[in-house]
Amino acid sequence: MLVVMLVGAVNYTNNMAYMLTFMLASLFMVCMLHTYRNLRGLILSASEAKPVFAGETARFPIVFDNLSGPIRSNINIDVWPAGWNISKKTGQGIVNYKSDAGQLSRVFLPVLALQRGYLNPGRLKIHSSFPLGLFQTWSYLHCRCQSIVYPVPQGDPTLPNLTEDLARDQIGKLSGTDDFTGFRQYRAGESIRNIDWKIYAREQGLHVKKFSGSGAQKLILHWEQTAHLSGVEQRLSQLTLWVLRAEQAGLRYGLVLPGVQIEINTGETHQQRCLQQLAIYGTHSDIKTSI
Repeated sequence: MLVVMLVGAVNYTNNMAYMLTFMLASLFMVCMLHTYRNLRGLILSASEAKPVFAGETARFPIVFDNLSGPIRSNINIDVWPAGWNISKKTGQGIVNYKSDAGQLSRVFLPVLALQRGYLNPGRLKIHSSFPLGLFQTWSYLHCRCQSIVYPVPQGDPTLPNLTEDLARDQIGKLSGTDDFTGFRQYRAGESIRNIDWKIYAREQGLHVKKFSGSGAQKLILHWEQTAHLSGVEQRLSQLTLWVLRAEQAGLRYGLVLPGVQIEINTGETHQQRCLQQLAIYGTHSDIKTSI
């Protein structure tokens, strides 16, 4: 089009046509330079997302290091190429970024977790058509970070029958709901339900109430307890629901899967360990172990 305009300007010796032609040609070249500079020197890094349940959206943190660069505008990140068409329709896996000069900022890339196991967004495409959309510049980020996706918690909310804890005769060593016998220091990974917050408010540290006996009955969540369910995913979903309800109730529980046994315990760390084993069961990341 510029060549046609130039031929017309030469043919009719029109100064305004010359001016318009050279102005548009200059804009063409300057736009190309600014599109390139919008990504040049930008440093990106991604990290692992928090665990989610299947069907939820994992949010992967992406840090933009623009400490030594100019103002950035209209930078997009897409999950590429897997699910790209779906991303364009749903908005999943798409981030738009804008930053001032000399700024360190973080955005979250939403990725839909369709199934349990480890979720990796894979290769990300970073691209921009700033400032006028005449050109597009792009690069790729090979994201090795991942998120653990737990099975969907669903099924019968009623927990299996409890059994007596063998440590019932060990008076005052564990925490629970029987006769109060004193306090002991809080240990990392234990449930916070029995922490004495009054002692903590007096700046005397974290202490857990001790009760006679084990303080609670034990609950074994066994794979065979879900034999009445038809599929593997349904059985894992049922066990996931039981793990969540057992932790909410403050019970001491363990988990037994084919090839995997997690000893009786309680607390957030124990719950995450059980949910992780349920998430990776039957996948290539599944390791037969006793924890």
